[in-house]
Amino acid sequence: MAYPLKKAKTKGIENLSARVYHEIKGFILRNEIMPGQKLQHQELSERLGVSRTPVREALTRLVQEGYVRLLPNRGFICKEIRMQEAEELYDLREGLEAFAVEKAIENLNNEALEGLWQKVDRYGRDIQKSFTRERLIYDQELHLEIAAIAGNETLKRTLRQVFERIILKRKTDGLYDLARGVSAHQEHLKLLEAIRKRNVHEAVKIIRSHIQEGKRNVLADLKQRKEIRDFHVIE
Repeated sequence: MAYPLKKAKTKGIENLSARVYHEIKGFILRNEIMPGQKLQHQELSERLGVSRTPVREALTRLVQEGYVRLLPNRGFICKEIRMQEAEELYDLREGLEAFAVEKAIENLNNEALEGLWQKVDRYGRDIQKSFTRERLIYDQELHLEIAAIAGNETLKRTLRQVFERIILKRKTDGLYDLARGVSAHQEHLKLLEAIRKRNVHEAVKIIRSHIQEGKRNVLADLKQRKEIRDFHVIE
């Protein structure tokens, strides 16, 4: 015996929960909710025009996916990247991108190479400005383009997820080493020259070194932020 009304109601609730989840995640993606910021049930409910229940369900899902933390007596917080997670993500990036570069060189043509040069040039123009999250996006676009040329959709999708976690959960204010932007641009130029020459060994060597240097910079930034937080706690 079918219960169409009951099923429709359940489906409607599920659709509402899914919509609220995507809306809140969109706030995080667009930096309308920043790392470290508290997520208030009531504020989100009013903003989205829904009850607190789908908001709570959405936040619980975002906790499971690693974008939000639930802290005792503090509630839900937009999650910041931590030392261990940063290390793991950069290690994963290194393995994925070494493979991507190798495969990209196999598929390389003049049109694909020109697209890479354009993205490197865009990043290079940005290093003259103050460091912002947009520069991380420009860097991501270059690396994802290499994965796209490699022709492996699973690789590209996985790498995009890694970048998303690194970028969305990282604060960009204050402590970033400005010299890193210049050196990263030089590394991009060397990488593309090796790709142009179809020198797989050199290109893989450069991309590994590039990611390892980025990892050291991010870990140093996170360590300094932690020391500042600890100092304020002691005060």
